[in-house]
Amino acid sequence: MPGATATGALGRALRRYTRAPIAARLFVHGRAFLSDLAVVERYVPKKGFIVDLGCGHGLFACVLREASPTRRVLGIDLDPRKIDVARGAIQDTQWLRFEVGDIVADTPPRCDAVTIVDVLYLLPFEQQESVLRNAAAALGEGGPLVVKAQERRLDPRYALTYGQELVTVSLGFTQGGRERFFFPSRAEALAMFERAGFVVDVVEMPRRIYTDVLYLARKAPTKP
Repeated sequence: MPGATATGALGRALRRYTRAPIAARLFVHGRAFLSDLAVVERYVPKKGFIVDLGCGHGLFACVLREASPTRRVLGIDLDPRKIDVARGAIQDTQWLRFEVGDIVADTPPRCDAVTIVDVLYLLPFEQQESVLRNAAAALGEGGPLVVKAQERRLDPRYALTYGQELVTVSLGFTQGGRERFFFPSRAEALAMFERAGFVVDVVEMPRRIYTDVLYLARKAPTKP
């Protein structure tokens, strides 16, 4: 069953962090519990070169690799401390790598798919759009971009979403967002994807604690 396979991959990915510093171990286990990474993994192509932007400690990149041996995965993050932890989790360096990089300023290498999980809200909206444009530049026509994000809504769950992020930032687990977070409404997010060159569908995450959604985007054909 695909769900069971993805859940098993998450468990195997977590076991990679047994020698990580205690704070990092606590964070990746908390993220595994709250972020439904096994659900997100199901929407990512099972083979090819996948680039995970804003990979943090590398947990989702490890899940991608654990769930399918035909994936080659590169995780990119601005924080060298998190990349050090991610590199400590590597068991298969030929197929899973981590690099320090600026996902706002730099275009990732050409790839078959891009993933962005729980990252964009830390960036001002214009920088979010820059990340999406960089992802588009790395993909061929029809190439998939899978983004897990949170929407701004008139919904009690939005207050819970915002409050949780305040806690993670105040504890130093997440960089950015120290003055405010940047959660777009669905209409604002869809407009950003369109301007960046994508067509997109939206999927509600099954565990409806927060205002989490998946944006399943594909690079649009170039207009003549």
